[in-house]
Amino acid sequence: MRRTGLALLIALAACARTAPAPRESEAMERSARILRQLDRLEAELHSGETGSFNYAELVRRHSATEQMTCKVADEHLADIHRLAMVQEARMARQQRGEPVRKHRTVAMARARFSRRATN
Repeated sequence: MRRTGLALLIALAACARTAPAPRESEAMERSARILRQLDRLEAELHSGETGSFNYAELVRRHSATEQMTCKVADEHLADIHRLAMVQEARMARQQRGEPVRKHRTVAMARARFSRRATN
């Protein structure tokens, strides 16, 4: 009986014994360092995707702005050309001795609308 009790006590002591604390090794430290670097790299990649999205949006806006600028410049050049043709015609009439109107003509970009309500 004593032997059984002693064997049972030894077995119980062996099972209840706590595992030793894991020992820090150089390989584990290197592995942890690599994992931290990978986390940083992943975070940089995610911010890079945001940056590329922002860059794509800027390119799109620039393209739209460039198109509007070209359209406005074309309209401006067409108006300049039209006014130059009017001026050349006047000068030609004046050189031929035809009477030239003395009133001034003002170029208007848009038709003027009345602000009053029409009934």
